Amino acid sequence: MPGTGAGLTPLATTNSRSMNRYPLWKYLLLLLVLVLGLYYAAPNLYPPDPAVQISGESSASELDASAAQRVGAALDEAGIAYFGLEVAESKKNILVRLEHRDDQLRAQKLIKRALGDEFVVALNLAPTTPKWLMAGGAQPMKLGLDLSGGVHFLLQVDTDAALKRRLEFYETGIKRKLREERIRGLVRLQDDGVIRATFRDAESRDKASAAIRSEFPEASRLASAVDDSFVLDVSLSEAKIKEIVDYAVSQNLTTLRNRVNELGVAEPLVQRQGRNQIVVELPGIQDTAEAKRILGKTANLEFRLEAAYNATPADKQEFQFRDESRGPRTAWLEREVVITGERVANAQAGFDSQT
Repeated sequence: MPGTGAGLTPLATTNSRSMNRYPLWKYLLLLLVLVLGLYYAAPNLYPPDPAVQISGESSASELDASAAQRVGAALDEAGIAYFGLEVAESKKNILVRLEHRDDQLRAQKLIKRALGDEFVVALNLAPTTPKWLMAGGAQPMKLGLDLSGGVHFLLQVDTDAALKRRLEFYETGIKRKLREERIRGLVRLQDDGVIRATFRDAESRDKASAAIRSEFPEASRLASAVDDSFVLDVSLSEAKIKEIVDYAVSQNLTTLRNRVNELGVAEPLVQRQGRNQIVVELPGIQDTAEAKRILGKTANLEFRLEAAYNATPADKQEFQFRDESRGPRTAWLEREVVITGERVANAQAGFDSQT
């Protein structure tokens, strides 16, 4: 009551700590995420420079300072503004940064004319991200073909040809096995992919079936009698055919990736699509014809014996190759080809456990 001197009882109390609803570590975590987000987004503020990249036709080719001087002289003579004529430490390529993107095609033609056909001259986009950003793994966002332009290829692997070569390999192996077992018969590859072996009697057919089963257990066999002849049809299972097709596509994928890497394209896409198709996307590449020529190059595989020391020049041929430890070397091989890549069904790298 008033006048009694009694104190007043507060109806509510406030605490300054109640204003801070979250603990301090959550605010620090939010600040850390914000800083990291800005750090990894910063490379997008540095757009790439239009560039031209020069590399050798093969992975063994090297480019030195003299090649860079010829490139610079050709650009200076044509009046094309450029900067940053960089030779890679591995001497595998030269990167020329241009002032204007419209000069890329003209610079490519001039450089190709100055260096010759033994070099691959490709259009590229050179990154400008500072080293202090790249040291932390920060990379600019890769623009797709719809934003940066480039080349899109859809390639189809000739799996029918690969399957036919493998069937020819089986046909040759069956003939060899029957000769070793002294079994007389006629072996031919049919148009439908079936290897048909014809024998005079059922005993020879049964022996041949057992021999083929021991040599090629993955092949299926079907015995029958046609026009007084005893026939054995050998075919491949669907699983084996799929394995052959997958191997052919994977080999082409490896080859295409190696060729794209030689072009030095930033963030290329090489991947399988469907059963026997491969998609290749090259952002920044403007010369479609040149990209098609690089990707469509054919390679020949030949096996030759080393020529004897006293062989005549008419019987031997000189080949240049590069030894990683001893540099360029020369080898003399026989002109006669022992076997070509068409007869190779599969190839894998490995180590000899004994040596």
